[in-house]
Amino acid sequence: MLDEVLAGLYLVVDADGRLRWLGKAHRDDGVGARLQDHFRHPERARVFAGVFVVEADPFSPPKAIKAAEGWAADLIGLRGRMGPRTWPVVTEAEWLALVTSRPLPGLGRPRPGGDGIGERSAASA
Repeated sequence: MLDEVLAGLYLVVDADGRLRWLGKAHRDDGVGARLQDHFRHPERARVFAGVFVVEADPFSPPKAIKAAEGWAADLIGLRGRMGPRTWPVVTEAEWLALVTSRPLPGLGRPRPGGDGIGERSAASA
């Protein structure tokens, strides 16, 4: 089932429910394949007992997924608490620029309904 999730963040817990890993995946073979990479490390395979996945749009730019990982690490307070693990540092402005859409230059706001401009009746169509 995790192979169907192509992009997102994953949080891995041990048998006691303690958070042991925060990571990201953005790949054609899915989050499941990324987790299999982790299981090749015996020390991780011994302690990883459960996973929570936050799915992202697979068409998201890789930079946005990487930024989401750093943003999540900061929100959870993981920096410096999981040994040598590091996550990207992302400012709020960088985060918003990566995950929000902006209108294309030259596009205006939609006109308020009922102003009569550009409307045609069914009879004239």
